[in-house]
Amino acid sequence: MKSSNSAVNFIYNAMGSLVPIIISLATVPLYIKLLGLSRYGVVTLSWVLLGYFGFLDFGMSRASANAMARLPEDDSRNRSKVFMTTLYSNMIMGTVGGLVMYFLGGFILLHVVKIEPDLIHETQQAYPWMAAMLPFGMLGGVLIGALESRERFLAANALGTVGNIISQILPLVCAWLITPALTIVIPAILLSRVVFIVSGFVLVAQKEKGLRIQDFSTEWLRKLFGYGSWVSISAFLNPILDSLNQIVIGAMLNAAAVAKYSVPMTLAIRSQVAATALARTLFPRLSRATHEEAVDTTQKSVGTLAYGFAVVCGPAILFSSTFLHFWIGEKFAVESGAVAEILLFGAWTNGVAFIPYNFLQAQGRPHVTAVVGMIEILPFLFVLWVFIHFFGLPGAAVAWTLRVTINAFVLLSLSHCVTRKMFHLIPVIVMMSGSLLLALFVPMAPLIAIGTSFVAFLTFLLAALLLDPVFKGILRRKFGL
Repeated sequence: MKSSNSAVNFIYNAMGSLVPIIISLATVPLYIKLLGLSRYGVVTLSWVLLGYFGFLDFGMSRASANAMARLPEDDSRNRSKVFMTTLYSNMIMGTVGGLVMYFLGGFILLHVVKIEPDLIHETQQAYPWMAAMLPFGMLGGVLIGALESRERFLAANALGTVGNIISQILPLVCAWLITPALTIVIPAILLSRVVFIVSGFVLVAQKEKGLRIQDFSTEWLRKLFGYGSWVSISAFLNPILDSLNQIVIGAMLNAAAVAKYSVPMTLAIRSQVAATALARTLFPRLSRATHEEAVDTTQKSVGTLAYGFAVVCGPAILFSSTFLHFWIGEKFAVESGAVAEILLFGAWTNGVAFIPYNFLQAQGRPHVTAVVGMIEILPFLFVLWVFIHFFGLPGAAVAWTLRVTINAFVLLSLSHCVTRKMFHLIPVIVMMSGSLLLALFVPMAPLIAIGTSFVAFLTFLLAALLLDPVFKGILRRKFGL
């Protein structure tokens, strides 16, 4: 794949990740205003539960994307078998998972999380609609993976962007026109998923010539499951490791506290535009590359992402409290400002970890990421409980940030990409740590925070230009720097 194509694909993926951020910035205050913190907290928890039960995909979406990336473009027979086999298996497992989620997830939401008494009946009525979303979410991964396997990123991002816009706007419109009840909002989210799946299947059928609905292959099912079974462990653990803090917050504190945490958490995760875009762009290429080529690509990508993403995250850490002040309100900023600052540092290290994570899975080593996740979970749970108990919401943010930071170093080591080439990351690590300490321990008025953030932006940009040759080369080619 030519470098120019890589740059174009990166832009498509970056824009596909950026649009949901813009939509969230516009809609989250409206959701909180219409639904209230408690109802919005329940909606957030429903998404968390959907992420947990998504492990029932058993890694088939990832496995099919990997398999289709390796298959020749003109091998329509096997491409059809891989796609349809994955689609049918996810349809069946999604239905089974929806039933499991209905009973087990309902118990967690209604009996573990502290929901206000006047919302319990409303949540009970809305929860079946939440469980019904699971099969559609699992089908969506297959559709996006099929498009990305041959680097049709424009089509994949167009589909995802339209789906995201509908899923954000439709429930909000229904809440405004009808009533801001969970029994209206949750079914509207489900309807948006149905529209997404139907549109996605039509698009894939147009791109993948020769699809046949009868192409279910037990042979391909065994091959895909062999790869996907390890991916499924990561798919099961990742939502737990990334979102369990919200469940524990709901159990130890209350649903309103979940909303106070989930808003900065969403901002932190959504800030990973460049990391997500680069990881998606590289996965098909890493799947086809030799080991030596993949290591070289991974090393260069990690360095460029660490410096390039720090240009965003460093200033954002310093500006996050002020942003929350103007976006949501002063009281919310006081309660969630430190949470946002800590989570943004974690978003940076977690974003860097996307690259070695993709390297390991693309190169046929999904068992490594699965084992790492299994080792992490119990220590993380213990640290999370202790930190929430003693430090509240900031403690939860510290626990998550510690985990993803350690995870990044572990994955880099296990991918055998840590060599002297990686030593140039030390300055950016020091600079990011300094930004976090400054934000946490030096109070700043809004104007001072804005000025400090701008100076930090220039400093991080200069460091990237001086210390990362790939980043410098990209800007020189694109902007003549």
